[in-house]
Amino acid sequence: MSKPSNKFPLASFLVIVIVILSFLSLLIGPTKLSAAKVFSSLFMSGDPNIFSIIWQVRVPRLLLSLVYGIIIAIAGSIFLGIQGSNFFDNKIIRFYYGLSAAITAIAMIMITSGSKLNISFYGLLGSLYGATWNKIIATSIFAILGIGVSILYSKDLNALLFGEYTAKTLGIEVQRTRAILFAFALILSVALVYFCGMLCLTGLIIPYFVRLIAGVNFKYLIPVSMLTGAAVILFLDIFSRIIFPSELPIGIIIMIVLGPLYIYALRRRRLGL
Repeated sequence: MSKPSNKFPLASFLVIVIVILSFLSLLIGPTKLSAAKVFSSLFMSGDPNIFSIIWQVRVPRLLLSLVYGIIIAIAGSIFLGIQGSNFFDNKIIRFYYGLSAAITAIAMIMITSGSKLNISFYGLLGSLYGATWNKIIATSIFAILGIGVSILYSKDLNALLFGEYTAKTLGIEVQRTRAILFAFALILSVALVYFCGMLCLTGLIIPYFVRLIAGVNFKYLIPVSMLTGAAVILFLDIFSRIIFPSELPIGIIIMIVLGPLYIYALRRRRLGL
């Protein structure tokens, strides 16, 4: 079920990547800051204006990116666990990706034509701009709950991999467990849409690919998926700030990058891979 030779080096690598990306996230922005100024501001010293930029703008955005990635990875892992490969046959998931692709296409046409995005539409697309400490606290509560539920139900998710019959022989109430986990993953998804926009759910695909490397033992898959989700969202946020002068909503970037992976995974599913 797991790949012991891969999971620990992979987790260590992801932690290092997150640390590097976190520092880059603090450096990059409209106001150019040196590494020395960032370090001094992190330790409550230096220029008050730079201190304000770091602690009121960049650190909240950095933390929101990490929490966002963690929550989407937990939700995606749970959906994958209770539905398995049928995740891609779910009509709701297919409808979501189709709708997301349409919204992304409309937004890109508006942007390239010079039209300004309505503030409510901008929020629907998904943005980390304007991250606040209150939003971080709220999303962190969902992340902590998600981690707790993941630990509590990791054995159940593993059992479900072997099918209903095997799970029942292990004493698991399959229908009840699936209903609880599905409802919880849905709550996490709704919370993400509320705080970060609809297109953020494109990241649900992340655990599917992580399992190809880390294995399908949820005891390890979920933590590695959390680290991967955090690294991916943080990287895409930095990417959007560097590449696009007028910052694109991160939801669009996520859809453009991860959307094709969904199509690839769906194709693998149809081919029985």
